[in-house]
Amino acid sequence: MGRSAARTQVPAGVGCTVVGAFAVLGGIAVTAGLTGKEPNPGGVVGVITGLLIGFVGVAFLTTAWKSRHTFLCVDHTGLWISNPGGQKVIPWDTLAGVGLHWSETGTRPAKHYSVELFPNGPIDRDHPVLWAMVRDEEPLRPDLPRLRYRLVANGGYREPLVTAIQQYVPQLWLGEAERERGHLGLPDIKGHRQRTRGRTR
Repeated sequence: MGRSAARTQVPAGVGCTVVGAFAVLGGIAVTAGLTGKEPNPGGVVGVITGLLIGFVGVAFLTTAWKSRHTFLCVDHTGLWISNPGGQKVIPWDTLAGVGLHWSETGTRPAKHYSVELFPNGPIDRDHPVLWAMVRDEEPLRPDLPRLRYRLVANGGYREPLVTAIQQYVPQLWLGEAERERGHLGLPDIKGHRQRTRGRTR
């Protein structure tokens, strides 16, 4: 991956900073809930709120820690993925198209983005590096396959990633499309385990 490529690395430091803020907020809430000699409804709410904030902080840190060795790299060959499962390139000539999808989520709508890579042929949905990116969904167009790779692109690396893809393979760019609420979904963990049980890599 030592090419002159558009490369972006997932920043684990951001997760640590946010977790620190969660820890402070949780501590304040718990402290507020424990003030006074006798428990009161407000105190109980404070303790519960503190515990919930702490849980969210730990979950965020776990995700950031798992992704600390994950990065993407784009060059004339394709899109390179490096994660704890290994390293793999998705060559441009194996794709029918690439697009940016988004959907809204939450009570105060916020956009969640993904870069969708549509293969032009069969793919190994259980590849050790790429399997968690595979989604099986009805395509937006009949000429696109159900199975595709989905890169969650909510961070600051979305713009440089999209720019790099458009620079190297403008002919594959399908544009931006709104999807149903919460479109990101989850990888098929159960199916992956069943399909790979007893398989040696």
